Amino acid sequence: MKQTVPSFLQPGDTIGISATARFATTESLAIAKRVIEAEGFQCYYSPDISVQQHQVAGTVAERVQHFNALIHNPDIKAIWNIRGGYGSAEIVDLVDWGALVAQPKWLIGFSDFTTFLCHGIQKGIATLHAPMPISFSITHPDALTATFDVLRGKEDALHCALPKEVHGQIIAGNLSVISSILGTPSLPNLDDCVLIIEDLDEYHYHLDRMLLALRRRGAFDRLRAVVLGEFSDIHDHDIPWGPDVQHSLRKHFEAEGVPVHEHPIIGHGKENWPIILQAV
Repeated sequence: MKQTVPSFLQPGDTIGISATARFATTESLAIAKRVIEAEGFQCYYSPDISVQQHQVAGTVAERVQHFNALIHNPDIKAIWNIRGGYGSAEIVDLVDWGALVAQPKWLIGFSDFTTFLCHGIQKGIATLHAPMPISFSITHPDALTATFDVLRGKEDALHCALPKEVHGQIIAGNLSVISSILGTPSLPNLDDCVLIIEDLDEYHYHLDRMLLALRRRGAFDRLRAVVLGEFSDIHDHDIPWGPDVQHSLRKHFEAEGVPVHEHPIIGHGKENWPIILQAV
């Protein structure tokens, strides 16, 4: 399915803040407002966005209502998720995707929001893998600047961080999330795509298990290439799972003849560059 690229932003346009997973904090909202307004845009979020139910930003019904309100608001030109965690998959099927397809807006985020980024592609909308307000303070300033440049339509800002030999349509996201949406309506067909993956706070053998599951289902059969982003805070046992994490990450792709590049273009650290996501 060919994706529609949402309209790029103009000075003064409004960016809406969503919270599909973990709850928003006063601090993260203040950072979002300060950074977005400094870039010449308006920042909007619902007065009750800080509602909390355990770890997440309210009940399923509340989170769906908040997200749909941003879709239905004609003044909102892009929707930027505040943070990751876990919870986006609980609500993704309840979102008014029909309204978003009718009036496409940029969906922006990473980590747990990978579910929404991929689901948007499945619905025919290009999305943006990029830092979220919770991570603005640690993101490399050039990567954050590039994110706003991409939203303004300066697509050349995309390519400054990509390996020169990587070309084609890109799916990027968190490996744990991509593995979790395998077999659901949210995971796009990876045929002829470049896959860029990252992860955080996982066990070494978990990474191997997730890649094996994807490989056994044929997800890598017709990949054009894979880029290994940042895999940070990876745990292991006293007896290591394998020689090293990179070996475990590479072996499943190399077994299928997929070219592998190691490049910290995305991740939970400072090197988290904006990537427009599209699939065939």
